Amino acid sequence: MMRRSIILTLLVLTITSVSAQDIHFSQFFATPLFTNPAFTGRFDGTYRFSGIIRRQWASVSAQPFQTYGGGVEFKAPLNIKPIGIGLRLSHDYTGLSSFTQTSVTVPLGLHLNLGSAKRLILSLGAQGEFFQRTIDYSRLSFDDQFFGNRYRPETPSAEQPAANAVNQLNYSGGVYAEYRISERQRFGAGFSAFNITEPNVSPFAASESLLPMRTNVHIFSSFRLGSSPIDMMPAGQIQFQGTHDELLVGTAFRYHLSTTPLEKRSVQIGIWGRTREAAFASVGFTQNKLFVGASYDFNVNPLRVASEYLGGWEFSIIYTLSTVREKIKRVRQCPDFL
Repeated sequence: MMRRSIILTLLVLTITSVSAQDIHFSQFFATPLFTNPAFTGRFDGTYRFSGIIRRQWASVSAQPFQTYGGGVEFKAPLNIKPIGIGLRLSHDYTGLSSFTQTSVTVPLGLHLNLGSAKRLILSLGAQGEFFQRTIDYSRLSFDDQFFGNRYRPETPSAEQPAANAVNQLNYSGGVYAEYRISERQRFGAGFSAFNITEPNVSPFAASESLLPMRTNVHIFSSFRLGSSPIDMMPAGQIQFQGTHDELLVGTAFRYHLSTTPLEKRSVQIGIWGRTREAAFASVGFTQNKLFVGASYDFNVNPLRVASEYLGGWEFSIIYTLSTVREKIKRVRQCPDFL
């Protein structure tokens, strides 16, 4: 009976949490397309590829929660320099019921250099999204399948499940401003709003369950520590969605192994905290245009008794590619009389 109660409680918490909140990553500093659509096309280069995977609650659930995200961005399409356009994909798999959400998003960014020195950059962004939510009812158990303390899965349930898929459109937007002296000396702040139209995600045709709008205020910065090869990079974000809120704040320290133009290398380590839920550490390595990062969450909320303080891990990668132009071979044609 106790085991049944624990499973049912976790199931209820899982479905409630997933239906009320969007997916999110601890490495918000390595997921620009998930933090603010204004970051679309905001990088040095022509193409940017990014990806991240998150896996959590393996210690308390037979089916760990897994989230995958990634995207590609193209800077200055049709040679329109202030514009960036991208494609973002994500897939979220949670709980024993195989509750999934898959989304395809097209973000668009506009970037303006302001001031005589062009050190202030204002970025605006908007995106449209198509997403689908599915659930596998055959993996769930219902009250009328329990007889005393015995569960009989072969017994058909009188419960009438709703549709197993919900398809919806969604819209988001954001703004970000940054004052940049150099790559190692900068400060920026932004605001983004997701689920602006609050789409209905109820699987029941006769009921309504709106996905609340989520707002995100975020800050990113980098400060060089004297003349040393070390940078301190404080960052943070606070999010609000319905009755939920989340503050994530911390800093990373980056050590430059090499700063020569064609051999830029650095390593970094960060310490971060998420209110009422987790603390996590991050590490990263940069080689020219490639960044690889990893993090691990240590659970500190009431579920820590069951999870033994174990949360989840993430791996991220970002690769920026500059335009490769072929060399034009000039052939001089000699006159026939030579």
